[in-house]
Amino acid sequence: MAQDQGVNRKQVSASPGGVGEEVNVSKVEFNPLPDPVAAPLRREISPAFLGVEMQLAAELGKTSIKIRDLIDMEEGSLLKLNRLADESVLLMVNEVPFAQGEIVVINERFGVRITAFIHEQRE
Repeated sequence: MAQDQGVNRKQVSASPGGVGEEVNVSKVEFNPLPDPVAAPLRREISPAFLGVEMQLAAELGKTSIKIRDLIDMEEGSLLKLNRLADESVLLMVNEVPFAQGEIVVINERFGVRITAFIHEQRE
């Protein structure tokens, strides 16, 4: 058995179709990979990405309505959403959920305080 750059090979002699020259056929057996090393939580970001703009949205909730109800809407109409008033809002980057937060007021404007990141909740 020969070793070449982390690969074990077994040599077998064979005659294809029983005629002609004898050829060597090698079966490749790879050495096991080392155990993965845990990646740090924060990674260094290439400066080339720092100027890329992304769409960030805070989703209060969702509902489904019929077209006739949409057509009948007027100023003052109310929509009941699927989330409770004290429930977290969903923060999305490019329509992909990434965090949850709570609504706050910042200098007379709405804002969102991040309360949890989605990837942290899955672990």
